[in-house]
Amino acid sequence: MSNKAIIEQGLKAIGLPYKGSDPNGSYIQQWDADLIEFTKNIEKFYEDNRQTDGEFAKKLQILKEIEDYLIKQVFNKRINERLYEIKAVVPFGSSNSGLGMKGGDLDLIICVYPPLRQGDEVEMKRRTNDILTVIHEKIKSKEMLRNRRFEDLEHREKARVPIVTGKVDGIDLDISISMTQLVCAQYLSSKYIDAYEKYDRRFILLAAFVKEWQNSEKEGKDDEYCRAVFPNSCSTVLLVTFFMKYHNLLPHVTTKHNDRLGEAYVTWAKVRQGENGAFGAQNLEVNNWKRSNFCQVSVGTLFLLFLHFYTTVIDFKTQRLEMERATAKPKSGNDAPNQIVIEDVIDKQNPAGSVTDIDAYKQYLQKALKIIKTVKGKDIFDRLLGED
Repeated sequence: MSNKAIIEQGLKAIGLPYKGSDPNGSYIQQWDADLIEFTKNIEKFYEDNRQTDGEFAKKLQILKEIEDYLIKQVFNKRINERLYEIKAVVPFGSSNSGLGMKGGDLDLIICVYPPLRQGDEVEMKRRTNDILTVIHEKIKSKEMLRNRRFEDLEHREKARVPIVTGKVDGIDLDISISMTQLVCAQYLSSKYIDAYEKYDRRFILLAAFVKEWQNSEKEGKDDEYCRAVFPNSCSTVLLVTFFMKYHNLLPHVTTKHNDRLGEAYVTWAKVRQGENGAFGAQNLEVNNWKRSNFCQVSVGTLFLLFLHFYTTVIDFKTQRLEMERATAKPKSGNDAPNQIVIEDVIDKQNPAGSVTDIDAYKQYLQKALKIIKTVKGKDIFDRLLGED
């Protein structure tokens, strides 16, 4: 079935816009017309709030200072009787992709050798915390980042993924460690986002707005509640990715570009060569796919369909989301019924594991869906973000 037919089917289940439109138009045409102001607001929000080149350059300067200090002052000697070699210090997450927004944080990962095999989590955590303890002490003593202002410094050694976190010159900074043979999964995930943006810019617009809408719903609520109800940033992007792949609006990048983005093939040497070497989704391939698969539908209509999809089509209690082929599979006996389970291509652990109150999350989705179906188009954006 074509992506247009799948979308038409989904919108038919929702029904026509409340104010009525051209009865001869398709469901896509009628909803696009009804949500034209909402779509403009989403696009304007993204353009007004996206990370600027200057902001990203400032983050990269902090990263470079950290990398230089680590090479010269930390990894030039043994850490808990063990020698390590830095392969790279790289940004990942939103700040290293089209999802970077003003005031966003800087997530960086220190990739070190020797690598550890998968499944050796206990030893991985021990070595990670050995390294992070030294980094934490160097920052705290002002030996590292000495000319910068640091606040709220903390070493979270008991977290699932240990980090050193804090604010440097007002920028939220998270430092983590990778010990993998090839390119670390965290860095690779941001390159997947870049690839999907090439295929369809609506992916970035939709993901950015879904994240902002969820953040607006978190306001005034304590952190523990928010972690249990709302997917984190990574999981939110995966939900948008799954939704768009399910509707054939994005290709299966993992298989389509396995030799360029596949985890088993990506080395740091390939990454540094860029698209002219052997890394990334090449423009010619992207353009060929878009000519055959692009469907005209607004991002406002896609947000409506996203809400309907996760309240009606997908049952988080009985299904797990398999990302590679965008299929909903029955949960296994080990899966908690009250937890969103995402089977990611990169992250072998469930990225959405913190969400344990599916019913509450579904209520927020239903609330947003009702707003779109009952509020006038020009007021939808403000109502969704609680600005009315």
